[in-house]
Amino acid sequence: MYTKNIRNWVDMLKDGELFFAKQTYVDYFADMQENTFYQLLARLSNEGTIKNLSKGLYYKPYANDSSKEPNKENIIEFLTNKGRNGCVTGGSFYKEKGIINYDVDFEYVFTNLLDIKSVRKIGGMSVFNLDVDFRNEMYLNIIECLELIEHIDSFTNVDYEALYRYLRSFASRFSQSALLKVISLRKYKKRVIAAIVMILTKFNVINTLQKLLNKASKYEIPVSIIKALDWE
Repeated sequence: MYTKNIRNWVDMLKDGELFFAKQTYVDYFADMQENTFYQLLARLSNEGTIKNLSKGLYYKPYANDSSKEPNKENIIEFLTNKGRNGCVTGGSFYKEKGIINYDVDFEYVFTNLLDIKSVRKIGGMSVFNLDVDFRNEMYLNIIECLELIEHIDSFTNVDYEALYRYLRSFASRFSQSALLKVISLRKYKKRVIAAIVMILTKFNVINTLQKLLNKASKYEIPVSIIKALDWE
């Protein structure tokens, strides 16, 4: 009976539609033992009724092409709930801002929907759990800039004028409470925080982040950040 109920539920899904095993259990099948539910999902996956994309993440196969998988856009839309529960940073973001003019082959997806402790690779993307309110633009502003600082020195041909404009915009929207929340959940190197302090100082934004740093330490600020702040 349980197997038939799950089959009937899968039949109602659209081709390629993704679902989390754990959330599906809570929402629709909590009347059965949880271990039994996962065993039945594994059985349905083995027979091809559903397909496993990553641990705990499944999708309904495409009727016209059983080898086809959900594309990157489909996965991002699902993991972020169309931006309501997550965000994306990476090559496309930096290119969109004009900071670089070429494709960088990595995407980082942050979501509060997937309960994972470190990082998971899904569809060629690195996926992280970050339990913040992604509908709040302050958090997006912080996450995007922290990740930019983390990766900026791996890029070549950086447009320092575009980077300057981006950093100025970041500073104008800065929220210290949002920053403290994010760095409490996702650990960043002290040099990243030091770079944030340098940016805020440049644009005369009051903050107390210096207390997070060691006064006796000299932090290696990314060269591109220094050059961009000296651009004007």
